[in-house]
Amino acid sequence: MTTMAPTTESVPSDCPTPLSWQQVLETFEGQSEFWEIDGVRGPIRGRSIGTGPPLVFLNPLLGNWQLMALAAWLLRDQFHCVLFDDSSLLEQRPRIAPGAVDDLVEDLWSVCRERCEPPLSLVGTGLGSAVGLAALAEADGRIAAAVLQGPLVATQLTAAERWLARLGSHLPGRLDHVPGFRSLMIHNHQPWFPPFDQSRLAFAIDTTGRLPLRIAARRARRLDRLNLSGCLDQLAGSETPPPVLLIVPESSHDPSLQTGLRPPQRSSHICPVPPSRLLPGADLWAA
Repeated sequence: MTTMAPTTESVPSDCPTPLSWQQVLETFEGQSEFWEIDGVRGPIRGRSIGTGPPLVFLNPLLGNWQLMALAAWLLRDQFHCVLFDDSSLLEQRPRIAPGAVDDLVEDLWSVCRERCEPPLSLVGTGLGSAVGLAALAEADGRIAAAVLQGPLVATQLTAAERWLARLGSHLPGRLDHVPGFRSLMIHNHQPWFPPFDQSRLAFAIDTTGRLPLRIAARRARRLDRLNLSGCLDQLAGSETPPPVLLIVPESSHDPSLQTGLRPPQRSSHICPVPPSRLLPGADLWAA
């Protein structure tokens, strides 16, 4: 009796068909809990999903919580993931101090008081990494660990950037109304997205483009003369610092010149990572 070899069609697979990012986002919005709280400077809106110890995502300079949704979806079985947009998105006339992220740190503590029980872990990228670093310096045991990608420790705008940020802080419209916005985004971010699915890059660009221009400009003003090197010194001098992973994305320049990052003097818990493709790009959507 002749036995036919099994084919791929006749053998069931133990691996489920992976969801597309469109399905992930739709399912995330359907399964996550939407919430709104009153922050010190205005209302804060966010979403929570998953079970386990709290993991709070801090947004980059441009975009909103949706850019963190894929990473949160992947981690929802291990963590209670909390995503939110800071109060500047809803506050009409926020007072923005150049070089300061104090108001964004205060938003983080408001979310922690209302939506998760400390100690919590942080994931921050870009501007979110600066917020996370500033929060670590005053955490007082409220933060268990942090992963900060593209840490912004010491930054300064050029004279032209400073003028544009001040002007943009009072203009109507969205980022995608700025001439050359899409081509610039493609040029800066395309290498970090999978070449087999350009729709992910398109989603990231579309989501970023919907950000109000005045909000993007006001966030950018916080980067002018920002200096958080004292926060690193404070962490390095702490008796029991939480573990902190600093991820410096690949660049053609010296990363220490871009971030002002220098190795800690005492603590081995603060671990700067050399140029890496671990979490490349301006957000986590390419993951």
